[in-house]
Amino acid sequence: MNLGQLLRALLARRRMFLVALSGVVLAATLASLLMPKSYRATVSVLVDIKDEQSLGDALRPLMLPQEHVSYLQTQVDILTSPKVAREVVAELHLAQTPAALAALGLKPIKGGRAEDVVVEVLQRNFKAETSQSNVIQASFTCGEPRWAAAIANAFAQAYVNTVLELRVAPTRKAATWFDEQLKTLRANLEDAQAKLAQAKLAARAKLSQHPERLAQVANNAFIQQLKADVLHGEAKLQELGTQYGVNHPVYRRQVSEVQSLRARLQAEVRKLAAGAAGAEVAANSADVLGAGPPGRKDADDAGRLSATDAGDATLLDPVLVHNAESAERAYQTAMQRYQVSQVDSRASQTNVTVLNPAMAPLHAFRPNIILNVALAVFTGVVLGGILVVLLEMRDPLVRSAEDLLSMGEVPLLAVVGDAGAPSPLLLAGLPAAVLRALPKPR
Repeated sequence: MNLGQLLRALLARRRMFLVALSGVVLAATLASLLMPKSYRATVSVLVDIKDEQSLGDALRPLMLPQEHVSYLQTQVDILTSPKVAREVVAELHLAQTPAALAALGLKPIKGGRAEDVVVEVLQRNFKAETSQSNVIQASFTCGEPRWAAAIANAFAQAYVNTVLELRVAPTRKAATWFDEQLKTLRANLEDAQAKLAQAKLAARAKLSQHPERLAQVANNAFIQQLKADVLHGEAKLQELGTQYGVNHPVYRRQVSEVQSLRARLQAEVRKLAAGAAGAEVAANSADVLGAGPPGRKDADDAGRLSATDAGDATLLDPVLVHNAESAERAYQTAMQRYQVSQVDSRASQTNVTVLNPAMAPLHAFRPNIILNVALAVFTGVVLGGILVVLLEMRDPLVRSAEDLLSMGEVPLLAVVGDAGAPSPLLLAGLPAAVLRALPKPR
């Protein structure tokens, strides 16, 4: 059946087609009018990727696009989670409010499952979605516009509270854990510092017996020159002893010069050693007056000792120095993490803000009468067309030459129809009664 045949069939069976169309449209209209109305309220929530109140977020690199999408999807999952829905039920007392239960399409529920049933209904009627932006559109649908807006806003506020709780609770636990670990790390640091201090005292005792091993003495140019002069005088003294003897006046004069050089060298060594000790006492006093974090003073002392005393590097045990430095680094790292956790655990705001609160809708979201009628018209046209085609297939009628030719078995001899006005020659000589019986030409 082609389009022309279908149109002729629809025209011939237009009554049945109109009955089917009218029935479908009428049924859809009545169903739309009798269907209970539902109202949808929408709230907009802005999620900021960067948290200004967190010290940890300031040290993180920029978020990749994939991580951005994943983060927003995680926030949507939190917003639609049963935890948030339970907080909404508890905040608005939905399970104990008959008006709220009626708006949700529920009857008063008795027993311990009332809250679970309401939570399930809330999750079924609550929708949240996001696009490429940081704004989440959340909507709730129920039979009362005021309750729809109230529940949507309650969802947004419960989501903000849940995000704050999920952020603060772990950091509080982390701060408590780091506080306990700091006690152990502090004890380890003090033990390592005590061992290093004992080693330093032993090294200072040895250095006091051999002040010439001090770095200030060993690296002093004037001391080096005096040592060279002493060696040169001793060499010349040996030469004079071989040449003149030990009782010669020249030899005696050289002995006096060498002794004078040695005395001067010892005096300069004692002077530099006393200066080094005074500088160390002053540095220790400065550390006491402006003491930094625990463990910093002894580490600085060890550094100064190894820098100022050339022999201290060999007298101090490198294992003790390494243990003290490692204990200090561990303590400083734990202290830094503890401070970050302490600051984060005291946060009072989140990176989530209610952008546009929900308002009570003025028009029902369902049913949409205009849309339902339009769909009914389309459905009625399709149904009426199907009925006409089925009837034509069951009882085909010949309405044109094309219908007869489509059968293929019946020859076409002539076509009778209003082809035009008849020729006057054909009507000549016919009786008047016959002429009146013939159709009048157009």
